[in-house]
Amino acid sequence: MLSALRTCGGNTHHGANNTVQSTGCYIRLEGTEGFLESPNYPDSYPPGFDCCYDIARPSSRHCGIRFHAEQLTIVQTPQDAGFCQTDWLAMDSCVPEGGSRFCGNLTGSTFQYLFQPGSRALRLIFHSSSQSPDKRPNPNAKYKYRIKYKVLEDCGGLFQEPVVSSIPGETGMTCYTRIPDKQGSINTLYYPDYYPHNLDCVYEFMRPNPFICGIKMHSVEFDLEPSMETPFGGACADYFQAPGCGFLCGSINFSWTALYQPGATSQRFHFHSDDMNSHQGFLIAFEQVYHC
Repeated sequence: MLSALRTCGGNTHHGANNTVQSTGCYIRLEGTEGFLESPNYPDSYPPGFDCCYDIARPSSRHCGIRFHAEQLTIVQTPQDAGFCQTDWLAMDSCVPEGGSRFCGNLTGSTFQYLFQPGSRALRLIFHSSSQSPDKRPNPNAKYKYRIKYKVLEDCGGLFQEPVVSSIPGETGMTCYTRIPDKQGSINTLYYPDYYPHNLDCVYEFMRPNPFICGIKMHSVEFDLEPSMETPFGGACADYFQAPGCGFLCGSINFSWTALYQPGATSQRFHFHSDDMNSHQGFLIAFEQVYHC
């Protein structure tokens, strides 16, 4: 389903607050604020739909987009625990994918995401299964969404791009790695020895050409400080992330394809360590790919 949406395209019409391009279930939104609505809104969305929303970036000074769910109720089944598998709305370019898929009742929630360097747009996708409406968990419920968005010039807090730190004991050296290669690996500083405290490292993958759609990555070794329990759930003190997306910590295995946003020239990953409890770190193999 994801690979089919790489060919999004459409025709233009003008609404009250934003320019919209649409063909089938492709919509391009060109205003600095507006709404995303599910197919058939305000009625329940139909089965068997794959939709693509591109929200245009007005200029390079715009850093990201904030979303507020005025209504967001998407089919969720018992099999969806922890990962939406039947119906979902998702941020196309975020990994891990499970942290960027939304289903269930999330009305009132707010989300924020960043543009990648050079990106012309940020893309969301919607998928509904082919299951008939009378087979849904609650056939009488209204499954639909209406989400307000605003393109931002100030992306603060956890959603901002990380500031790269210096390497301890190395005068004038920062923990930044520029990666022009089509394949290879990345690792934490001094791997396989334990990584230092108080690091903010950025790994920036340069897109070799516009036909490369993403970076296929898998963990050879991944061992960071485990998450801590808080009143709000688990929290990572040391973590690896795509800025603005989900956080990874602990000892895990993963395999994913990190997609480039439309027009992006690169994408970045961020590693952070705090002042306690270092671990071995990670070794991650990658390949820039043409088929996503």
